[in-house]
Amino acid sequence: FDSSTRCGPPTLSEQALTSSVPSPRAAMADPCTQFKDMKSYWDIPGMKAGVVTGKVAWNLLQFCKAKGFALPAFNCTGSSSCNAVLEAAAKIGMPAYIQFSEGGACFFAGKGLPNDKGKLQA
Repeated sequence: FDSSTRCGPPTLSEQALTSSVPSPRAAMADPCTQFKDMKSYWDIPGMKAGVVTGKVAWNLLQFCKAKGFALPAFNCTGSSSCNAVLEAAAKIGMPAYIQFSEGGACFFAGKGLPNDKGKLQA
């Protein structure tokens, strides 16, 4: 219900509607509040250098939201761009996502064997 498009005070039925429906925001606690007092992303439980997955990765995103910054993702196509991202992230002391497209991952890993319709090659 949006009473902002209506002129004048709300009617009794509008008041009943708005007072009986709880706000969706009021019912949910902010999942990021647990990270507001943390000084560094290294304070996130389970955080370690290297690949971060699962709950730790989710907590890292919530930490970033609580601190008001975005976590950048870089599409890497080879070892040189991957190393550049790693070096830059280490230099500024911040985490970064390294992502690969399907084609970029094949190029990066090296496509050594054909994949003929899912058949194993002998």
